[in-house]
Amino acid sequence: MEGFLCFAVVAVFIAVPVWQFIETRHAVATTTVESAHEPAQVAQLVQGAFAGPRAVLWTARAGPGVINMRRRGVRGGITMSIEIEARPGGGSTVDMWASRTITYFGVLVNFAGVVNRRKKAIGRELTSAAG
Repeated sequence: MEGFLCFAVVAVFIAVPVWQFIETRHAVATTTVESAHEPAQVAQLVQGAFAGPRAVLWTARAGPGVINMRRRGVRGGITMSIEIEARPGGGSTVDMWASRTITYFGVLVNFAGVVNRRKKAIGRELTSAAG
């Protein structure tokens, strides 16, 4: 039993940093979503993903995207940028990424999981509703 407990503690000390590293890589990578919505409608849907109760935690800021939202947090938080481009045949292409981060230990980014959850929620919203 003591051997298993020791193994479990060591596994947790290894698994948590690996999980956080993976979350960080996903947050800073660009996520691209194809949407049937026109760019103006996409911009409204994306803004809605940061409205309501989330508006307390997210604030608009300048950045490289059409929409740039900073997560309030320790040492300035993380900024999520969204670029919206019209597709030639109609609809839009949406790129989302973390454009400004605070890095810990050279690899971990604060609030990476929050950005990943916003990316997924926005992607679901853009692909689920009919254009």
